[in-house]
Amino acid sequence: MGKSVAVVDYGAGNILNVLRAFASQDIDADLVADPAHLGRYSHIVLPGVRAFDYGMRNLSHSGLGGGLVELVEDGRPVLGICLGMQLLAERGFENGLTPGLGLIRGDIVHLSDVHLPAGRVRVPHTGWSPVMWRGVGESGLVDPIPTAYFNHSYFLKNAYPSQVVAVAKFGESEIPVAIRVGSLFATQFHPEKSGHSGIRLLRSWFTRV
Repeated sequence: MGKSVAVVDYGAGNILNVLRAFASQDIDADLVADPAHLGRYSHIVLPGVRAFDYGMRNLSHSGLGGGLVELVEDGRPVLGICLGMQLLAERGFENGLTPGLGLIRGDIVHLSDVHLPAGRVRVPHTGWSPVMWRGVGESGLVDPIPTAYFNHSYFLKNAYPSQVVAVAKFGESEIPVAIRVGSLFATQFHPEKSGHSGIRLLRSWFTRV
């Protein structure tokens, strides 16, 4: 199998920017909406910019969710971005309780669940923030980036500490913003919107994983 990327098209993704990011590095990337076609690709990207319940409904109805779970269990490299990271969790509480794909431990809860100094922190968390890495760069998995672009109102809570490879400050707390579980890697931030360093992170994921 040659190396190529499937960008999962489930009606909730930041698709064009992700495709452009890979194209800028001469990496073959295609939109894939048929779960039967996912297995043709060496790497899978699950993007996303909408609500948790909406994303899970679309993944379930299309069969793409089940296809992703099978590929992760088989060791296929999968990258989740923003909502795509959140959908990998066990449960989401956006617009009610919705089961997630269950590939990483934790719940997706509103940022108001973080300790916030009154009047000092706004939700959604939108814009550039420093990213503090915990070993992933040293391990050679990806090229870590010092700052990244965020746009979210929910975050991963109760993740296994050993699976958290990067955090960011929000209020007076740190929240997980990058997760690694085997061949699965996911970021709360948008590498495709994080300038040249974000593009390098995507390239390093594709070439090393």
